[in-house]
Amino acid sequence: MSKQNSKKPALPGSTVTLGLDIGYGVVKAVTADQVVMFPSVMGHAREIKFQQDDIARRHPGDQVTDDEGDWFVGDLALAQLPPGELLRLRGRTANESTMGNAFRLRLAKVAIGKLMTGMWNRDIVHIRLATGLPTDHMRDAAQLKTSLIGQHLIKTDTADLIANITEVMVMPQPYGTIYANTLTETGEINRGHAYRRTGVCDVGTYTVDLALDDEGEFVDAESGSVESGVYTAQERIAAALERDYREKMPFKIVEEVLRTGIFHANGQPVDYHAIVEEALAPLRSATLNLMSEKWQRGTTVDVVYLSGGGADLVVSDVREAYPQTQLVGDAQLANARGYLNYARFVSRQS
Repeated sequence: MSKQNSKKPALPGSTVTLGLDIGYGVVKAVTADQVVMFPSVMGHAREIKFQQDDIARRHPGDQVTDDEGDWFVGDLALAQLPPGELLRLRGRTANESTMGNAFRLRLAKVAIGKLMTGMWNRDIVHIRLATGLPTDHMRDAAQLKTSLIGQHLIKTDTADLIANITEVMVMPQPYGTIYANTLTETGEINRGHAYRRTGVCDVGTYTVDLALDDEGEFVDAESGSVESGVYTAQERIAAALERDYREKMPFKIVEEVLRTGIFHANGQPVDYHAIVEEALAPLRSATLNLMSEKWQRGTTVDVVYLSGGGADLVVSDVREAYPQTQLVGDAQLANARGYLNYARFVSRQS
């Protein structure tokens, strides 16, 4: 799940442009030469009684300290904390500005800490950041900007620095996929993108999001979100495994069954393909229902880009209904890459 390519950290005082996709399932962060990914999950740290250094090396940057204490994040949290102690970024919270955005800020700090691994002494790095929110949650954009902008102390097991976030751009989450195709990596207009009305369907962990762009203009009436996603399939598979084996299975194993259709019981493979297909039915129908509600039969949509961590789970059904659908390469990173393209586009204009 996690991904982190190593390079020398940014120089103190330098400016870094960052595309940050804080998804409900996975955080994706992209700069000019780095990619960081980790699960959007955390919990209060606990004492590890054995292999402390080995475990820290296996999960670099997954321990963070802030005003609310010490935290395990990402794969370290999944590996070391019991399910009841895991906190996940879900859909709308009762108080989005304090709960949702505080959670997003901590995940953003972890992402920046991973990108700046090896930077110590509370050195300052300046950051221009582009990010997104689910289409129907865009009214929270101003509060998210407020929580992100300014100086933040970032203290993890692999870095200790001050991130001075000078600029924050927030857009509907799936717009990143549009900018990944309509703009180049250097922030210029992609002349090779000849489509007029560009749709995107972003299949995430807890939401499916649509956005429609008409020659550079966001069309609100043909964009939207539904609180569905890959978790609907994960929950059904988890329930089936618990029913069959009378024990709760770790998230990692549920995810493996979803992706492979095979469960290993007592060292022996068990075929779960039929159960996985059944479990995916609600996700596929929720995706097609939202597309049908916003775009009807899609006659006027020139291209549909399919992105997000669940894109490959629905692609055949979506293509059957909307033949102009294209599954984007590295679908899980498409939004983050597009945010980075957009941040560069904006800097070229100024």
